[in-house]
Amino acid sequence: MKKLKISMSVLAIFALLLTSCSKEETVSPADDSNVQSVDLTFGALLNDLSNRAMLTTNKASHFDQVPTCSDAEPAVARIGFSYGGNSYETDVEILSDEDGYFTAYTEDLKIPVPNNGSVEVTLDSFMVYDGDPDGGGNLIWIAPIESEEGQFDGYVDTALPFSFEVEDGTKPYIDVEVLCFDRRMVNEYGYPFFDLIPGQIYPLCFFANFCPSPDGRHYVGNYSVDLVYRDGENEYVLYDGEIPDTDDTNNSADPLCLVVPESPFEDPAQDYLFYVITPLDWPGNYGDIDNTPLVEVGLSWNDVEGLLNEDGETAEYIHIFIGCEPPFGDCPGVPTPSDPDGDCVPDDQCPDEPGTIDNFGCPDDECPGDDPDGDGLFGDCDDCPNEPGTWDNFGCPLDDCVEDTDGDGVVDCDDDCPDTQGPAENDGCPEEEETCETAFMWGDTAINTIDGVNRWGWVEYFEDGQDQTEFTIWAGAGQNQTSKGEAVGTVTISVDEEGDAHLMISMDAGYSLDELHVNISDEKPGSEAKSPGQYNMNDHVDAGTLEYEFEDVGDDFWIIVHTVTCGVEDDD
Repeated sequence: MKKLKISMSVLAIFALLLTSCSKEETVSPADDSNVQSVDLTFGALLNDLSNRAMLTTNKASHFDQVPTCSDAEPAVARIGFSYGGNSYETDVEILSDEDGYFTAYTEDLKIPVPNNGSVEVTLDSFMVYDGDPDGGGNLIWIAPIESEEGQFDGYVDTALPFSFEVEDGTKPYIDVEVLCFDRRMVNEYGYPFFDLIPGQIYPLCFFANFCPSPDGRHYVGNYSVDLVYRDGENEYVLYDGEIPDTDDTNNSADPLCLVVPESPFEDPAQDYLFYVITPLDWPGNYGDIDNTPLVEVGLSWNDVEGLLNEDGETAEYIHIFIGCEPPFGDCPGVPTPSDPDGDCVPDDQCPDEPGTIDNFGCPDDECPGDDPDGDGLFGDCDDCPNEPGTWDNFGCPLDDCVEDTDGDGVVDCDDDCPDTQGPAENDGCPEEEETCETAFMWGDTAINTIDGVNRWGWVEYFEDGQDQTEFTIWAGAGQNQTSKGEAVGTVTISVDEEGDAHLMISMDAGYSLDELHVNISDEKPGSEAKSPGQYNMNDHVDAGTLEYEFEDVGDDFWIIVHTVTCGVEDDD
């Protein structure tokens, strides 16, 4: 028997359903031999929640009628219905068997129907209580009532009121979908809740730093998160391109807090959540950057649980370091014995509070120590502890040059190129410019025409019997506009008699490969097309080799070739 558990940290949507009709002997009322009696029964089973919509805080006030979820078991259904011009209301006990919950037999749900005829019945209200509604029982589920059509689209298939025909000689089970709602979670996090599977849900938060160079300044990062749930048989997209709230006035960002279900696996160390971080531009902060998605990361229940604080109300966040060198790039971003706050900052001056690298592991402008100059910066956070200064100038007066905007080790006062990194012997300017761009092999299908995929690039369908074909590699051709990009090389593809695919890459003069990703599939790619770091042939290719053989790919296949191509300017 399926157990129905609802907790205060769960958004649960439940369905009372199971429609079926079966002929059975009926009893005619004694006062009229031309009238049959039909018994109504309402079955109660946990519905498949995987394809429901998500409930967000921007819904209208009509969700006020939905009760708050609880752990209580259903006991009584108060049912309002009408037929023949009259309205009725009755309380019916809810029973259960191996198939779930259902309403008990009652004379109150007998509907008189003419011999060989039918009656239209309208269900006006359906409320479920954990006890006697008039004796202290609490409302735990409700079938929502629409005042405007479509108010509850995505939450129930059919809101009340709705009508159905009752024919003589039948015993119908009527579909009724009911809701409960956890307002506490919405108020606390303000983010969507997904009814992917029954059970408890938990917060999962992210925060990112972006490093323009390995030795440079750490900025607060802008990014998007794609998060999927895999139970070993199915994959469900929980979030697609969620981004944090950023503030351009002070270049700050809030942690991005999502909610996730508990693990479906008995082994708490088995990964079931998988996220991909995509770095995003921030014009007012660090400007335009490469938006190539990072490698996919898996999370187990141990990882999720490790972020939850013992107070039962708060959670730590996964600290992402984009482009930052080890030890920060290899940091898991979760609390460990050596990093109790999980912020990936060694020698942390605030070991119990997640912070940032450029703030010595402390949050915001908090730093341990004294503030002798009274400028609001404490201890080691203040580079000029005896002179009042500003936070933007590291606690020093504006006329003291200590800021290094591009993070190249040359302070701005001595840097001829303060916004571009370069060595001190070259006055802070780069000795040689090298630019790298995302590039794709041209194909007959644009990636951004695939459902759910929003990135430029192409997929090529290589057909059975197709001769050796040469395709152009286009770099920087955003939105698939080759007029904005640059042809940097070619990919030649052929298939031999054994069904092995041969791929040869040729780069034009002045260009080189920094990264190479290849995906080959029998079917047209889906969501995997947007994440080059996850292409299925990546383990078999590298940027240092330009010729490959892929065995047994078949007579025809779909192929994507993605590169990061660098072009070096001539010294002349």
